[in-house]
Amino acid sequence: MMLMKRRRFGSVLDIIPLADSVTKLMAHEICGKRAFFTLRKTKETQTELIGEVDVYMPVCRQHYANGHVVMEAARNVLESYKVKSDSFVKATSVV
Repeated sequence: MMLMKRRRFGSVLDIIPLADSVTKLMAHEICGKRAFFTLRKTKETQTELIGEVDVYMPVCRQHYANGHVVMEAARNVLESYKVKSDSFVKATSVV
């Protein structure tokens, strides 16, 4: 397991050689690229911060390097999806 800052977290990686099989799951960012990084969306600096989509988002290498710029872009994209889905719900409920 890696920390948000790409540093090892605890001894989780030490047990991988002992496993019979390992399944690596890969997230994708809203840009469509594979997300190898996790970007913390808050200004919290503590090492352990429990959270879900409200705190973290998967990002590709390019957007990880850009940091907060991608968070603003993600907000805009997600907001546009919300508007589209709200319009769809209104349209289908009328039918």
